[in-house]
Amino acid sequence: MDKVGIIRELIRLGKVKVVLEFVEGDSVYISDASEGVPQHPDLRRIWVMMVHHLRFVSEFGDALETQCKDGKYLSPHYEEFEAWLSAGAPGIADKDLRAYLKENPL
Repeated sequence: MDKVGIIRELIRLGKVKVVLEFVEGDSVYISDASEGVPQHPDLRRIWVMMVHHLRFVSEFGDALETQCKDGKYLSPHYEEFEAWLSAGAPGIADKDLRAYLKENPL
């Protein structure tokens, strides 16, 4: 399974917070191989929206509609998440995901 496949499977299994920890740099499995936020402007925009999407999904699940929390309206960003995956999930290293899987098999 490739990197994108691993991320898709983690999401499918309800491990959105695990993926979010990787993209936010909070995972204990992150190494220097994971570059974080891409430098290219288009990928950076997608990255930001993807992070918002993962936060939304970790809070509200697979809701398709805008949600209100603490007076703020929050929306999912499925298209940007898919665009990030289609770009190869830049910013997260394959080896870091595999280190996670070694200790936490799917």
